[in-house]
Amino acid sequence: MTNNRYIIALTASILMCIGMYGQQKEPVTLEQLQSMAKENYPLLKQKQMYSDIATNKVKQLNSNFLPQASITGQATYQSEVTEFNFPIPGTVPFKQKPDQYAVGLELKENLFDYGAIKTQKQIEKESNDIQSNQIDADILKLKERINQLYGNIYLQQENKKIMFLRINELDAKRRKMKSSVDNGAALQSNFLVLESEYLSTQQKIEEINSNLIVWFKTLSLYTNKTLDTSYVLAETGKVKEIQSVIMRPEFKMFELQSSSLKLREKMINRNNLPKLYVFGRGYYGRPGYNFLNNDFRPYGMVGAGLNWNLTAYYTSGRDKKNLSINNDIVSNQKKIFEINLQSTMIQQQEEITKLEKMIVLDKKISDTKTAIRKASSSQLDNGIITSSDFIVDLNAENQAQFNLKLHEIQLMMAKENYNTTLGY
Repeated sequence: MTNNRYIIALTASILMCIGMYGQQKEPVTLEQLQSMAKENYPLLKQKQMYSDIATNKVKQLNSNFLPQASITGQATYQSEVTEFNFPIPGTVPFKQKPDQYAVGLELKENLFDYGAIKTQKQIEKESNDIQSNQIDADILKLKERINQLYGNIYLQQENKKIMFLRINELDAKRRKMKSSVDNGAALQSNFLVLESEYLSTQQKIEEINSNLIVWFKTLSLYTNKTLDTSYVLAETGKVKEIQSVIMRPEFKMFELQSSSLKLREKMINRNNLPKLYVFGRGYYGRPGYNFLNNDFRPYGMVGAGLNWNLTAYYTSGRDKKNLSINNDIVSNQKKIFEINLQSTMIQQQEEITKLEKMIVLDKKISDTKTAIRKASSSQLDNGIITSSDFIVDLNAENQAQFNLKLHEIQLMMAKENYNTTLGY
């Protein structure tokens, strides 16, 4: 009696699971998950941050076109000063004041920068683009993680459907066998075999549910959207065609890195050129440029100047050599990336070809195993074979169905991963 109550409770639990499984929300596509994960990815927000920094640096460089202005001031007391006391009739003795003051404004404007500011602005822009492409490369890695989660969940949801069909089949068989045992037409062992498989299948469903909970929680973390086992994943991308053009952001990044190094070499050449400028200085104080006048008054000057830092030539050669070495490093990193990318693509292409061939055979095997199971089912009902014989054929059919679904999902994800590898 206790055993019967347990069976009734277990059956009710299964029916409840089936009911919950049927009350699924609107299907979620892989593209939706990728989009939500990308929007929620903190690194994506840094794109705008880097862009803001680059914009501010360009504005700062634009200010270099404006005159450089500075306010100066000083007050001094001299231990010795200039004084005159000529023994000439009519002359007045003169002595400079020992306390001297000057406060004023100095302006300086470079006449030529040889395109240095423009080049520096290009460097800042390309630095921002390099960081942006690096973020795009990291987002591709995020997309790969979402693809993996999607594939795991989708496979287990399909496996769960197979398990529900299996448990319904077993439930019908064990009920019929229980009736035969009660009527003395079958052995108790035949019923126990079916009962054992029924419970084992329920256990597998619970294991699938546990895995789905973990993977959906992980998806929720990436997407910042509450996702649970009531959601079903749509068969997105099953007929998606693989792409052929490589769009990886790393290639653009390598190109920008090389271009930036060449711009920095230009900056070295331009910074070594002579600087011609005009200036203006205005002060208020004493003694001023006419040291014979001790009165407080405004005074100033305007002029032009030349500045040529010859010592920069001592180090510019080594700086250019270092930039050239760095450029070689970038080229070498690009070659390494190309080799690894081509290696991955070859493996993925072969995987796609293999899965396409396996699916053709899987369909034939599944059809054959289903026909065998149907025959076994009829033989079990007529007492020709035992429950153990039927379970063997049922397991073979379920495994064939699972293999077919597994390879179909693997093919779908292999194409998706191949496109992701190309940069899509």
